[in-house]
Amino acid sequence: MDDNEIAYELTEAQAAVIADKARNRRREAVMLARRHGWSKYRIAAVLGVKGPTVDSIISSAERTES
Repeated sequence: MDDNEIAYELTEAQAAVIADKARNRRREAVMLARRHGWSKYRIAAVLGVKGPTVDSIISSAERTES
């Protein structure tokens, strides 16, 4: 394995860590909005996604909290 391949592996690993943190932050923000009475449709509009995506985020957050 050469230096470029190792650098690529490190970069990809770091990107995965960053992406995971972003998902956690989005999940927390969605749940904050829900606690403040926002509908899934309003959340979806702000995120630029569809309602089922918000449903999925909420389900994931509920599994994480349990």
